[in-house]
Amino acid sequence: MGRQVIQCTSVYFSPTGTTRRVVRGISQGLSMRPRDFDVTLPSARERGVSLERDELLILASPVYGGRLPILARDFFDRLASGRRPVVAVVVYGNRDYEDALLELYDLCVAKGYEVVGAGAFVGEHSYSHVMGKNRPDPADEERARCFGLAVRQTMLVDSYLKEKPLLAKGRRPYRSYLSKLPFGPVTSRRCANCLSCVKLCPVGAFIDGDPRNVNLDKCILCAACIKLCPERAKSIGDDDFCDDMAALAAANLDRKEPAIFLP
Repeated sequence: MGRQVIQCTSVYFSPTGTTRRVVRGISQGLSMRPRDFDVTLPSARERGVSLERDELLILASPVYGGRLPILARDFFDRLASGRRPVVAVVVYGNRDYEDALLELYDLCVAKGYEVVGAGAFVGEHSYSHVMGKNRPDPADEERARCFGLAVRQTMLVDSYLKEKPLLAKGRRPYRSYLSKLPFGPVTSRRCANCLSCVKLCPVGAFIDGDPRNVNLDKCILCAACIKLCPERAKSIGDDDFCDDMAALAAANLDRKEPAIFLP
């Protein structure tokens, strides 16, 4: 016999909001209203997350350069270990999720979790309005709901991905993290000093709360301040990088679909 899980907790890192939208779609398919922990902001990570025994856990993160962001990976690794079912989810910008889903799966297994579903979904790329434009879109959200429903059905049988190899692509050892880039967001005259960027920064990179003054040692180039600025007053301050992103976008215009993995 399988297990009937009546409680669910979602824990996710989502600077630009795309991962959050995917998680909520999955939750709808599960027909559960989870305890929701958005650990994007420093204050949320400082509070931490308490997990209940045997509850279903949704663990989700964006993909940065084919890997989990270090900040998200380290926070997930501090969650309580022990036997509990988990849904592992990554969201990437229509380029490639590479080793990120495998990395998240391995982290879950190392903590003793039972992976009952895994998926790589598509969101608009952090550095582009072209790659994955306006995604997740209604079709993605429906796919997330269907995935959640399938996971709910999976929970009723004694079959978990923990007992089988995850068939997602990826390699061990994982690819190296990208080198720290020597530039960050710059602010134009459009800035209305609303401080949205300061409030939304996941690492508190704005010095003394000044939207024009960024600590590049702290900045993780998540692009939250760029994507979410109501005045479109921010951009990446490096011409060569912008040219590289334009070329990358041109090579990744074809629509990629979510990849779903179930027992």
